[in-house]
Amino acid sequence: MNLTEGMNLVDRLLAIDAKQITEKETVKIEIKRLSKLTGEPFFVTVQEIDGERYQELQMRLLNKKGKADFTKAYDTNLLVAVEGIIEPNLADEKLQKHFGAATPKELASKLFQAGDLIKISDVIAKLNGFGEEEEEEIKN
Repeated sequence: MNLTEGMNLVDRLLAIDAKQITEKETVKIEIKRLSKLTGEPFFVTVQEIDGERYQELQMRLLNKKGKADFTKAYDTNLLVAVEGIIEPNLADEKLQKHFGAATPKELASKLFQAGDLIKISDVIAKLNGFGEEEEEEIKN
């Protein structure tokens, strides 16, 4: 018999370390173009974004009538990447100056190609709970 058998849902939740619930998962993603340019594997580290902020960014894709406007996809993916990338630090002033960028967003647009931004944005979406396989419903 494992520990959770016979426990109700409240008991299961109470058994979780409360700090674990707020820890953000991170993932490393190789950016192949930058690996070629640097001569060694180049990984960015991303983490999930605050849920409310993530939704705000996704809402940028909608036009005034609430329909998806895919002309805004690049900018939305760029902003999601900027919010989710924790390494390298896109706010690093030395890094921005080196690449002639005034903001983290501008630096990200110089470092990453559109395909990279989609890849990064997709991983961040998964970290935020989107795109996972739907759980099977148990019918009574």
